[in-house]
Amino acid sequence: MKLKYKLKIESPKTHYLSVTIHGKREATDSKLSFFIPSWSPGSYLMREYGKHIQNFKALNLGGEFFHYEQVDKGVYEVDFTKGEIKGDSENFEISYDVFCHELTVRTSHIDESHAFLHGPTIYMGVLGKEMLDPEVEVEFSPIWSKLTTGLKDISDKREVFLYTAKNYDDLIDSPIEIGCQETDGFRVDGIDHELCWFGSTMKNDFDFKADIKTIVEHISKTMGEIPYEKYTFITHFAPNLFGGLEHKNSTALQYCSRSIIDRKGYTDWLELVAHEYFHTWNVKRIRPKELGPFDYLTEAKTRMHWLTEGLTSFMDQLFVYRCGLTTLEEYLEKMTTNLNRYFSIPGRKFHSLEDSSFNSWIKLYRPDENSNNSSISYYLKGGLVFFVLNVLLVKEGKGINDLLDLLWERYKANPDVGMEDHEVYSMIESLTNKTVSDKFSSMITSTEEIDFEAFLKEMSIEVEYTESKASSLGVTTSTNGDRVIIKSVELDGPAHKYGLNAGDEIIAIDGMRILNSDFQKYDKFLTVNKTYNFCVSRLGYITNVKVLMDHGPRTIKSLKSIDEAKTKKFLL
Repeated sequence: MKLKYKLKIESPKTHYLSVTIHGKREATDSKLSFFIPSWSPGSYLMREYGKHIQNFKALNLGGEFFHYEQVDKGVYEVDFTKGEIKGDSENFEISYDVFCHELTVRTSHIDESHAFLHGPTIYMGVLGKEMLDPEVEVEFSPIWSKLTTGLKDISDKREVFLYTAKNYDDLIDSPIEIGCQETDGFRVDGIDHELCWFGSTMKNDFDFKADIKTIVEHISKTMGEIPYEKYTFITHFAPNLFGGLEHKNSTALQYCSRSIIDRKGYTDWLELVAHEYFHTWNVKRIRPKELGPFDYLTEAKTRMHWLTEGLTSFMDQLFVYRCGLTTLEEYLEKMTTNLNRYFSIPGRKFHSLEDSSFNSWIKLYRPDENSNNSSISYYLKGGLVFFVLNVLLVKEGKGINDLLDLLWERYKANPDVGMEDHEVYSMIESLTNKTVSDKFSSMITSTEEIDFEAFLKEMSIEVEYTESKASSLGVTTSTNGDRVIIKSVELDGPAHKYGLNAGDEIIAIDGMRILNSDFQKYDKFLTVNKTYNFCVSRLGYITNVKVLMDHGPRTIKSLKSIDEAKTKKFLL
């Protein structure tokens, strides 16, 4: 089926996008079901984009209305035979409005400053129909001057914004940025890479363009080839933003305008760039079998996000280090942070990487007060497990690049069929031996503790711990003015053992009023092995809870290489 879309933004301040679809049905198709996706590939949560659809209409080219019925969330069935249609009933026009006012990488946002259009939120598809070479024309307010997208430009007029894609999957996988954004670019191996910046950062001395080019050059060289004709980086800078979403020949990135001005914030930003860009190979092409072709109305459950995101989370920091954009000391500082985060999550004892992956739709993407106690992030643990695998590979005379080569060869040999876990295990065995492969699979499928210190020692890295002497309550809190509200309770911490709950407002301790400024330094006046009376407000009732304080867990103070040449052997 050939469909032509018209996107129109007449009044950005209203946040509405008008969509019109022109097409022609086959004579045998008495009914067609038009749908808007419920989720976005790369973001595993049912976001129910149908909630933003308004004013759905189905007409022929003479303006006569076809009968339709909404049959599911975001699904509209058009009956071309019902009623009295006097004119053409084969050519149709579908129109609807989309409310766009949520600025994330997986939603659409329109206001007077710009428009960011995320494909799954705006393009209706047709159930059971393959879409070939869909076209998209975009009209927008004259207050804007630029449009940036990974879609192929087929317009022969400068003032007409007309694009095409290979199919529906590629169409919705190509976000659009419209406004007066700053644009730039560079070429790598003769291929254009477009940079688009919305918003601004605080003043800094970093060279974004040069460093992104360095990352692109390094990763594409590592993978051996560039699998696209053009690549587009769409970036939003604004206070408190963070996020990234991969696409086949582009990425959407968001980052805090203030965080990027210091060295750590900037290197974290570079890791985000490397992470989403590496997804060009790992996820958008190398992928588990469940991640394509997609059913956009139901969850695509896989047990292999340790490959999609775990491997990518390991490689993003490693790529930035290998590029020379971070030092060995900075890399080890980031590994220290990763390990401390991992050991602070009790859920690692209950959820394997397989479980965490399979439950992403209800766990990782729908966190609640107990998430850290019940599950582990496949980004975090997955990255650490591939860190360990790399140590095992290097010890056998190989490295992570050898595995990347095999993964890419497997994709090219059968690009239409995704991978299964046993294929990855077999690759590792072919590079090393069954012992290494079994050890890796055990880290994926079990909750057994991993002796990270032993693997760090193999790399000639010494671990220095900090033994906590301060008291710890084992809670995270939020504030409402000066009021202190418990947000979550850590499994087996003092609060958990003695009955403080998420949602409790801490009013006083031993009769003394507690405000947020006081609570932030409670470890200075609450002593380990002493019992305190916490007066809390719970569901509107005053409750007293006695808590015996304990000290916090030990943490890793630093990772230090005692033989840099040996350490670098495992990383380069």
